[in-house]
Amino acid sequence: MKIVSGVLLVIVLLAGAVWWVADMTPAEPLEIDNPRIRLVPGGAPMAGYFTIANHTDSPIRLVSAASEAFGHVMIHRTIVSGGDARMEHQDSGVLVAAGETVAFAPKGLHLMLMGARRELQVGEDVEVVLGFEGIEPAEHSVTFTVVPVTSS
Repeated sequence: MKIVSGVLLVIVLLAGAVWWVADMTPAEPLEIDNPRIRLVPGGAPMAGYFTIANHTDSPIRLVSAASEAFGHVMIHRTIVSGGDARMEHQDSGVLVAAGETVAFAPKGLHLMLMGARRELQVGEDVEVVLGFEGIEPAEHSVTFTVVPVTSS
């Protein structure tokens, strides 16, 4: 009987621990993961990629991006139609629903970084300030790593 009682106690304790962990809120309401900039030599525009995870109960919207390393940063989406690709500026930003993650990746959403103010090197870190609506603070400084143009 003691073994059965001990097993039941362990099961109850494990169930309580699982419930407690599942109910925990993340330490940060907004998570930016794997921020990187593809290096394109010769002053050509570069692309920035990352993921945004919204750990809040409300939608947020990425509405701006800026970096002292570039003259201009825009939020774009690559649209492929009839075999042709074009970039579409995201005038109203990018919505990240509550509890959702949005990926900025090749052939999709990306930051278009134009007018590099200096020569960048692979492995270098570049600060980019992302501006949001629906979350405080509204501006988040993110360190992007410069990667080769062949990186995904």
